Amino acid sequence: MVNCAISGAIASNPCVTPQGYTYEKRVLLSLLTTNGGICPQTKAPLSEDDLIDIIPAPQSTIPSAPTSVSGAGFSGLLSTMQSEWDSLMVETYTLKTSLEETRRELSQALYQNDAAVRVIARLTMERDQARAMLAQGGGGGGAAPAPSGGDAMEVEKSGSSAVPASALEVMTSTWNDLCKERKERKGAAGKTTRETVSGYAKKSSKTIHKSSGKTGINAVACCKANPDLIATGGVDKQVIVFNTATEKVVATKAAGSKPVNAVDWLDGSSFVSGSGDGVVKLFGGENFDEVATAEVGETVVAVDVHPSGKYVFACTGSDVSILDAGDLGVLARLGDGETDNYTRGGLHPDGLIYVAGTDKGDVHVWDVKSGSKAASLEVSGPVGGVAFSDNGYHLAVGGDDGATIFDMRKQKVIGKAGSGRADAVAWEGEGKMLAYSQGGKTMVVEAKKWEDVVVTCGGHGKDVRDIAWGEVMVTVGMDRKVIVFGK
Repeated sequence: MVNCAISGAIASNPCVTPQGYTYEKRVLLSLLTTNGGICPQTKAPLSEDDLIDIIPAPQSTIPSAPTSVSGAGFSGLLSTMQSEWDSLMVETYTLKTSLEETRRELSQALYQNDAAVRVIARLTMERDQARAMLAQGGGGGGAAPAPSGGDAMEVEKSGSSAVPASALEVMTSTWNDLCKERKERKGAAGKTTRETVSGYAKKSSKTIHKSSGKTGINAVACCKANPDLIATGGVDKQVIVFNTATEKVVATKAAGSKPVNAVDWLDGSSFVSGSGDGVVKLFGGENFDEVATAEVGETVVAVDVHPSGKYVFACTGSDVSILDAGDLGVLARLGDGETDNYTRGGLHPDGLIYVAGTDKGDVHVWDVKSGSKAASLEVSGPVGGVAFSDNGYHLAVGGDDGATIFDMRKQKVIGKAGSGRADAVAWEGEGKMLAYSQGGKTMVVEAKKWEDVVVTCGGHGKDVRDIAWGEVMVTVGMDRKVIVFGK
């Protein structure tokens, strides 16, 4: 028995299209006359000549449909009802298709409207600032002439280093709120214990990115708003949204012309990505459609969403761009004009400090409010990963000799974990446990007991490239595997 792909009923006169879909021939021909000869499934051109009738084998045991009768009376009534039913099925299918398309367009329109509102607000703020500066400098005897050629571009770039006052106000307010929340929950019993983590085992292992050409997964991020969702960035230039509970791919999106190096979530329905071609993209809506794009000039090695959800920090090889989360417009840059060759970056949980590690092992600490470099730390070899603990007191940095842990209050080393190359580090949500990679394995240690491994999580055939720790711990590597660990 063959079911019709439009009506869902068993086809009495089945046919198959070149694309492999089966239909009741009568229903399909009726639809083709109304939609201009377009396949309802693939949207490709389709005519009656393309259809292939399906003929049961002579020895088939499938019961045949009753022979249709012709003529007047009851048989004619049945024929009329059949035709009306076919028309109803075609109309229902068309309405469902139209509804899905309308929903998709509405979702994208809502995000575009939100982005437009943010752009208007930002431009209004910049206009008011320009007027204020003009009023203050109006009696100064005239402006200096603008330099020409390439020098003008350099001035423009350096002039964007200051974070706008309105953005600093939001960031400072967010910092105050987070400090209050941290004080309120200080001393409260947490859910993560050594016993819980020691029982971690592999819950699932999937290979969801492309297997052809250059392969591997560079980045992973857990969604706090929807703990079942993760986003992964691959060497195949795609970002994939994956549901760890159902173990199914939710969305696959092209994120650039080079490998995706970083991903982070804004909320439960939107995320950002950064790729090797210097492109930062924002995806959102029901189907995670592309909402905005920014070109920051160089290879993006890290993207971090500010705790307020209104700004995105994108770390490139030489500087850090601060973007508006609505339209990805560049608000400011953190950099000193030197070629630092940053390899990784990370934002402090309070959102006012950014750290960026170089290929020489230097870790630069940037003060977002002043736009200046506040301190420099050092590890062995190229920086492989950076991660702050929940309260921001401790910073873990991956290097050639494992993970180095710094006390950011004293800016000194307080511990080391592991001995081999650590390309990825991650704290669990309460800052009690630290995970770091060692080749194809991930080791977990307890805070202040850096050399005491609580559990070893393996399963990768190649190096682990990134670790994300939400309600479960997720590791990704160059073998294309996404492995979920939990109790």
